[in-house]
Amino acid sequence: MMLTTRHGLACLAFLVPAGSLFGFAVIMARKIVKRGPKDYRRAELTDDGRRVRIDLDDYTKAHGDFAVFDPAAERFTRVGEVTLIDEDQKFVERRIHATGSGPVTLGPVVDWTPDVFFEPSAVAGRFEEVHIPTAYGAAPAWLFEGRNADTWVIHIHGSWTDRSIMFRDVHAFSALGFTSLVPSFRSDLEVSPPQAESSHLGQTEWRDVESAVAYAVAHGAQRIILSGWSMGGTIALLTAERSAYRDRIAGIVLVGPVTSWRKTIRAGAESAGVPAVGAGLVMSLLQAPPFAKMLGLEEAINFDALEWVDIPNRVSIPTLVLHSSADQEVPWKISAAFQRANPDTVTLIPLPEAHHTQEWNVSPHTFTNELTSWINKTILTEG
Repeated sequence: MMLTTRHGLACLAFLVPAGSLFGFAVIMARKIVKRGPKDYRRAELTDDGRRVRIDLDDYTKAHGDFAVFDPAAERFTRVGEVTLIDEDQKFVERRIHATGSGPVTLGPVVDWTPDVFFEPSAVAGRFEEVHIPTAYGAAPAWLFEGRNADTWVIHIHGSWTDRSIMFRDVHAFSALGFTSLVPSFRSDLEVSPPQAESSHLGQTEWRDVESAVAYAVAHGAQRIILSGWSMGGTIALLTAERSAYRDRIAGIVLVGPVTSWRKTIRAGAESAGVPAVGAGLVMSLLQAPPFAKMLGLEEAINFDALEWVDIPNRVSIPTLVLHSSADQEVPWKISAAFQRANPDTVTLIPLPEAHHTQEWNVSPHTFTNELTSWINKTILTEG
């Protein structure tokens, strides 16, 4: 989740009448830039280990392929179709995916995840772990060699996830034969020594993606596609504007992207029943250097720099946006406004109903077809 846990801001909204609006704004600001705890669900095996029974909520009953991670066994299990929903006892049962052997035990709690590949070897046979030089040292990345060594895709994950969440994106691009690079950046837990304590909403993380672009160019990339999901969309847009290799960046692909942090924060506050002034106060705090420093930010957030909706024609590179109209974290209407602000460069394609950045999970065939069709028509027309 990008901004909240499953219970989210809706729970925090009840604090507003009891305390000050300022106190609420501080809590909300922390939730935006700080990593939250895992949101575990209760789970167990049923039907002789062929199904998983898990707490019922909007995510666990969603159509598509997902997975659960058992922290006790340190094991992922891929799950597919819903076979039973019990509204009275608040659980859902899903069939364990046919690929691979199922777990012997499961639970009592699991983490629900849209990552269904778990390991790079499950996405493609040929890959290697590489280390990208950055300002703070070497950042780990996965390199998937494609038939086409001239065109590289840089896959950029969002806040408080990790690079493995982009395996779905690598899978979607695989039919095109491009080389894929999946970098980590400064707020990731795997970066050693630890760097950023807080997410900078893409404002500083883009520099690490620029390092990944430089690595790609140094290893033969003639043409680069930036593919960013959620906050990764913010990072992709910043990189395309500021990169020393702008002439190599041929296109941008965005999935459920944050193209306006102001509007995304306001939407989150509105859905939680928080007055608009509360969202404004949150942003004022994040823009204030003393408060930003208190939250562990290296620099205050510049919301003007993270705004592509209210600035017409800011995007100069062909850009595809894949987004579900049911996204509750980054509302569809923000992407629609983003496209209207950049009508000559941005193509917006609605995908079947899905939660935030789970468009691939709900319909991988549709996702991949729309992606590859746009790439063929827009990026490869000179090929």
